[in-house]
Amino acid sequence: MAKLSVIIPSYNHAEFLMERLESIYNQTYKDWEAIIIDDQSIDNSVEFITKFIDKNPKFKVKHFIVNDKNSGSGYYSWHKGIELAETKYIWIAETDDYSEPTFLEELVCILDQNDKIALAFCGNNYVEKDEIIYDSTNRIKDLNVETGECKVIDNKVFLNRMPFNTYITNGSSVVFRKPKFEIPKELFTNRLCSDIFLWSYLLQSSSVVFLNKNLNFFRRHEGSTSSYLQKNKLETIYYEKAKYLNYFAQTEKYDQFIDHYLKHYIWNHKKEFLNTSSIQKIQTDKNLKVQYFYRLILFLVFKLLKK
Repeated sequence: MAKLSVIIPSYNHAEFLMERLESIYNQTYKDWEAIIIDDQSIDNSVEFITKFIDKNPKFKVKHFIVNDKNSGSGYYSWHKGIELAETKYIWIAETDDYSEPTFLEELVCILDQNDKIALAFCGNNYVEKDEIIYDSTNRIKDLNVETGECKVIDNKVFLNRMPFNTYITNGSSVVFRKPKFEIPKELFTNRLCSDIFLWSYLLQSSSVVFLNKNLNFFRRHEGSTSSYLQKNKLETIYYEKAKYLNYFAQTEKYDQFIDHYLKHYIWNHKKEFLNTSSIQKIQTDKNLKVQYFYRLILFLVFKLLKK
């Protein structure tokens, strides 16, 4: 049996599949098997994957599943793939991303050296129209890891930033140890934030390692989740952040939630200042509506004084 499962959740990314599949096939680490789950793509993704496998018999496929109907979210493919995996480690390789050939070799080596580590992740290059536009340096700089080095990060450091800011911006940059217990399906029901639910769940009692090398390439394009966030109101993500606080019993972070909501949602959608629906989903005995308008006044005063 292979040591690592590569879960490939496919949906309408035919134009990126060659780069994705080749970057998996060319990994210097070879002890892996693929679990491919296509969520009823309406482009030629299934045909492309089938031809690629036929032409590359050494591309080891454990399962190739085409869903009977579209699930509505790629995170359900994550869940199904994790359930099917029988290996020690898992890598979720999103089909619009790609990686350096040593990606698996370096992250698996880190996990092999420390049984107490739940997951390892690396830095990212952000790609748009096949050009690197920036990288993850600013997001991870407070971890104080020298370029090319790795560091064990206490889970509390990681979890304290959640769900407002995460060191992990792309699931394809992570290799994690498959837990011995079943991961609840509920974690994968969020349209935008299921990844941070998963990382937080895995890190409740384990540490994480960050490798400061940009071995992953995170593609931004018209159909990506990052593009979705730019083009649509952010209300959905705040509903999911409220769910996160409830699920992980972090409801004492409601002030932080409100401040984040004011800064990143209300300030950009000023007509929505009366919209407190996501805030009121936080399960607490505090009157968050009153808290919201109090902090809204402080926020506006601060903005006026700043001018």
